[in-house]
Amino acid sequence: MSEQPKDPAASLPKPIEDALACSRFLRRQLDSRSWLGPRLAASIGQPLDAAALRDFLRDEKVDDNTLKPVLRRLRAWVICHVLVRDIARLADLTEVTETMTLLADIAVEAAHDILREQLVARHGVPLSADGREQEFIIIGMGKLGGRELNVSSDIDLVYVYEDDGQTEGPRPVSVHEYFSWVAKRLYALIGDTTDDGFVFRVDLALRPNGNSGPPVVSLSMLEEYLQVQGREWERFAWLKSR
Repeated sequence: MSEQPKDPAASLPKPIEDALACSRFLRRQLDSRSWLGPRLAASIGQPLDAAALRDFLRDEKVDDNTLKPVLRRLRAWVICHVLVRDIARLADLTEVTETMTLLADIAVEAAHDILREQLVARHGVPLSADGREQEFIIIGMGKLGGRELNVSSDIDLVYVYEDDGQTEGPRPVSVHEYFSWVAKRLYALIGDTTDDGFVFRVDLALRPNGNSGPPVVSLSMLEEYLQVQGREWERFAWLKSR
């Protein structure tokens, strides 16, 4: 006699079994991702923290070739973890929003760090006119800024650098061009929908001049815009920035 196929919910902890009874989304995730059930079973007893999410990326040996699918696997695990704990009443609202915010923070951080490695190897370190290294400043606005993300939230970002200049490498480009490339690639790594899904929808509309403005601005450009052209609601939005 042929054996009956095993139920993917078999031998899973009760909170997961109970969630499967009322969530077709969770069922689809477990059916399509063989690795997810064991990882979920091992982690479901406690909230996820930043260390757990970074450990996931380390275990997956994330690099520039694997970053896109690995970030989407990370999201699948985090979403299902939050879903099960919420249905089982193991998580309160603060845990849900904090976990989703951590997912956004760490996904953006991982994508930025790998993009920076690629660009420094190609163009060198971005420097101001007086030789100071320039950082890509990523500002979370709205629910991301307030650590209030839910499972369907997009993330509102503003990209800033301190001063204009150029890179120091064999193929120098302007600091603005350098960081504009980072912004474009970051958008794709986080927001593109692939066979593995997406991580977060990325909204850049809160930057100076909204969708008609450049994707990244210098601090002086940002300051001038807010003082000269910024509407009252735009200035108030920065109270919830991080």
